[in-house]
Amino acid sequence: MSYLIQEITLFLLGAFVIGVVYGWVVRGIRAQRNLNNVLDRHEQEIAQLRNENAQLADRIEQLELIPASGAGEDWQDEYPLNEIKDIEASTLSKLTAMQINTTKDLWKYCNRDDAVYELAEKIGVEDFAIQRWVSISQLLRVANIEADDAVLLEATEIYSLEDLSAQKSVRLGEKLAKNNERENTLSELPEESKLSGWIEHAQHILNLNR
Repeated sequence: MSYLIQEITLFLLGAFVIGVVYGWVVRGIRAQRNLNNVLDRHEQEIAQLRNENAQLADRIEQLELIPASGAGEDWQDEYPLNEIKDIEASTLSKLTAMQINTTKDLWKYCNRDDAVYELAEKIGVEDFAIQRWVSISQLLRVANIEADDAVLLEATEIYSLEDLSAQKSVRLGEKLAKNNERENTLSELPEESKLSGWIEHAQHILNLNR
């Protein structure tokens, strides 16, 4: 009888040990599986981030917004004032006499409302006309915006880089098309990709100045 009890005890003890070992093995397999899932998820997230960074780098290069490259070989943030076609020759002479020779000189000089009124009085031009020239000068700072583009933007109540940076390309295109029908400023309207470039470069310039 005692021999049978001993056998049963050993059997139960062996079963217990096997159960414990099996439990450890199962938990280990589950832990390894969970760890592999976590690692796989992290690898996917890292791959996604790398892909997004690569896309962002491509986008920046495409838009030529990198400061070191000057936002493109042809980009510049100032032009002779005669780019603004409705500034008369006599007015240009008065501005030149005040050391205002470029669009950058103009928007820097008129960085306050009272400066606009002061300049208007000095050169004998309505202040709203000067404010219009200042808006065009500001918009010309954006890569790939030409004088006629800036004129149409100003007529569409886009008066500054802040105004442009807040636009949505699709909606901006609609507004420009509507105003161009009335103003007949552009022979060909810019595509949405170009409008997106304008908006992003305006944001870029503003970020640099913060």
